[in-house]
Amino acid sequence: MFRSLRSRLLVSYLVVIATVLVLVAVALFFFATRPTVRFLPSWQRLSTIARATRNELTHLEERGADNEAVLHALEQIALDYGVRILIIRGEMHTVLFDTATDTSWQGESLGEVEVAGRGVSVPAGGGSYGRYRHTDGSRWLVYVQPTANGGRSQIVFAQPEPSAMVFFRESFSGSLVAAGLVAFLLSLLLAFGIAGWVARPLQRMAQATEAIAQGDYEQTVPVHGPEEVRRVARNFNSMVRQVRLSRQSQRDFVANVSHDLKTPLTSIRGWSQALLDGTADTPEARQRAATIIYNETERMSRMVNQLLDLARIESGQLELNQTQVDLTQLLTEVYHSFVPKAEEQKIHLTLDARPTPPVWGDYDRLVQVFTNLVDNALTHTPEGGRVHLAARPYGTQAVEAWVQDTGKGIPPEDLSRIFERFYQVDKSRMRENGRRGTGLGLAIVQELIAAHNGRIQVRSEVGKGSQFVVRLPISNTPEHSTVVRRQE
Repeated sequence: MFRSLRSRLLVSYLVVIATVLVLVAVALFFFATRPTVRFLPSWQRLSTIARATRNELTHLEERGADNEAVLHALEQIALDYGVRILIIRGEMHTVLFDTATDTSWQGESLGEVEVAGRGVSVPAGGGSYGRYRHTDGSRWLVYVQPTANGGRSQIVFAQPEPSAMVFFRESFSGSLVAAGLVAFLLSLLLAFGIAGWVARPLQRMAQATEAIAQGDYEQTVPVHGPEEVRRVARNFNSMVRQVRLSRQSQRDFVANVSHDLKTPLTSIRGWSQALLDGTADTPEARQRAATIIYNETERMSRMVNQLLDLARIESGQLELNQTQVDLTQLLTEVYHSFVPKAEEQKIHLTLDARPTPPVWGDYDRLVQVFTNLVDNALTHTPEGGRVHLAARPYGTQAVEAWVQDTGKGIPPEDLSRIFERFYQVDKSRMRENGRRGTGLGLAIVQELIAAHNGRIQVRSEVGKGSQFVVRLPISNTPEHSTVVRRQE
């Protein structure tokens, strides 16, 4: 019960309406306790009855009616209007006539009537109005009207003084009940309307999640409804896209790992079998077998270590030992470590080591980043080409460094995927130096840069070379120009 959005909205509306009605009722009840408010309608009614009675008595007098006819007319008026009519005379207000027969006051002296205050406006028509308390304890509201005999006698119109509860019930309870019923009907309409407006997209989302749970990842939900629901729908669609990409990445990962492990394992098994069965029976053949086995195991070890690095980074287990790092000095050390390899490959390796502010980062991990980038550049640059390292301040809160080569470049269709794990522009996976790549280096670079609140970009033109630009903040807080921008 009350589990659906529609029922809960209805209950909440009813609670609000009931609360408002109770507050209004309490306010009206306290309003009704004020005597001038509670008595005014009764006095006005008595005044109206008195005018009607005066007109009736005038007609009777014109027709020459006797006293018995007059008294009978007063009795009929009292019966018709539900009031008590008295005729009193003298200073002691002795009751000469009383339309009430069960508790007749005839022959009694009423005494003084408490005249109402001036703050109450009642169309008296020559009479006076007030309150009267009888000796039996009953309380009455009265309207006193002089007769035409010079004021020697008066006609008193009386009705019981209404209590606050009676006045409230007669004056306001009907309106409150009617308002409550109308509000209830409006609540039903609002609950059904708003619930449909909000619940329909949520129900569609629930159906989509059930389909996803069963393996259908092609689900999307329409973006409509309230702003909060639209935001949830947009985030849901974005999440589904990410799940699809993640599953595709997992499939690619399994396929690539299987491929990259199967190839060296096949070579290791083949050459080790050659050593075991004596096929490699010469020193040269055994040397070749041992070399291939060593190279393939070294490749597998490198790939496993890189996978472990990626796993640690993505799971948040990578701990960075962050300090202030002189990026110019770091690039200088990386440059000197690659000079022998560049000379061996007959590639011009240059460095523009201008002073820069220190950046905030892990020195060893940043060495890993630029070592990977320089090694990648040297690998894809032909003999006689050039690889250039440089750094410079970027604004006042960041430092920009780049590695640029004159290699064969990256085709435009591959640029958007260059940082994906296992993705290689050269689909043969064999580099020009004969060393097989794993396709994990740039993925690790991007993750490490992101861990430093940095940003990496690549620019490339086929036949002219590539440039990898790294931007790092000089503090340990993200800076708008170094916000991570991943290649989708």
